[in-house]
Amino acid sequence: MKLFVFERNLDEVRETNKFIKRINNWIDLHKEIEVINFKFGYDAAGGLQTVVVKWK
Repeated sequence: MKLFVFERNLDEVRETNKFIKRINNWIDLHKEIEVINFKFGYDAAGGLQTVVVKWK
């Protein structure tokens, strides 16, 4: 299994949808992979900061 980590860019700070769309685009681009699990990391204010995709 492999991991890929997504971190929010500065232009995505106020737009969670833009961050999620970037992750979905990466998954759609790599149709040959099988996503096993997602792990989410949050900042002190409770905002989504990182997403770890476990895949094979």
